[in-house]
Amino acid sequence: ADNSPAVLAWQVERAFTVAPHPAALLYPSRPTLVMEAPDASWAGFAVLRTHQAPAKVPGGSPVELERIYVGAAWQGRGTGHQLMDACVERAAANGHDTLWLGVWTENHRARRFYQKEGFVEVGMHQFDFGGELQDDILMARQIISR
Repeated sequence: ADNSPAVLAWQVERAFTVAPHPAALLYPSRPTLVMEAPDASWAGFAVLRTHQAPAKVPGGSPVELERIYVGAAWQGRGTGHQLMDACVERAAANGHDTLWLGVWTENHRARRFYQKEGFVEVGMHQFDFGGELQDDILMARQIISR
């Protein structure tokens, strides 16, 4: 609602069309975790991405939580927490010590969720959304291996 319809349409076309996603599932550096609902439909998914983290992100082996989405019918039912636990487990199993992400400054609901999940603000960076630069908050949480 805070973006113009033209900017939103451009971003959706660029980032959320179906075409690039099947190929992306094959990249070992970008594992996708899918949470199924009891009827075998999807309840949510998350994408981790191993690449160079911004300098402000702590840790010796950080991994980005590139995307996490929970379907509307599954929000407020613990699904996001379960999916986040799965992300932390996968990251730890792959030797990462920090999980980090960027969240839009105006996405207050997501920021509250990440704070509840143990993330803290570590800096800012800019994100290209529909050809417009927007400010993102960098957040990170330490992963404690079990």
